[in-house]
Amino acid sequence: MTQQRRAYTSIVIEREIAAPRQVVWDALLDMIATATGGSVVEGEPPPHGLGAVFEFGTDGMSLSEEVISFEPPWRRVYELTGAPVALYQGTTAITDRGDSCLLAWSLVIEPLPDGASDAFLEVAEAFLTGFADQLQIMVESGN
Repeated sequence: MTQQRRAYTSIVIEREIAAPRQVVWDALLDMIATATGGSVVEGEPPPHGLGAVFEFGTDGMSLSEEVISFEPPWRRVYELTGAPVALYQGTTAITDRGDSCLLAWSLVIEPLPDGASDAFLEVAEAFLTGFADQLQIMVESGN
């Protein structure tokens, strides 16, 4: 019996942000808490750390995000459930670049067959692009 090879989609959003890494990290966590209303399960360390769960809705979907790796102030990995995909794993990484830092938000997604995930992929990319833009504007303006 031949096993079908899985097909993954990757999306990467990068922003060079004129601020120290810790400032961007703190703002990222604050924005996540604001956008979701806070964690429904606190992680270790509380509230954003390993095991934290955040729930939110978009386009009529109820989504749940669980933190599966938490390495402040540079890396956070989460899995998303509730979306029309077989797998969704997101990573935010923030690296120093002199007086600024680079935010890289990457997604690895295993779409459902026959295009069932296509609309969601577009929504996810647009949402994260807007989130990264908003984070950059907020941090660089000092708000």
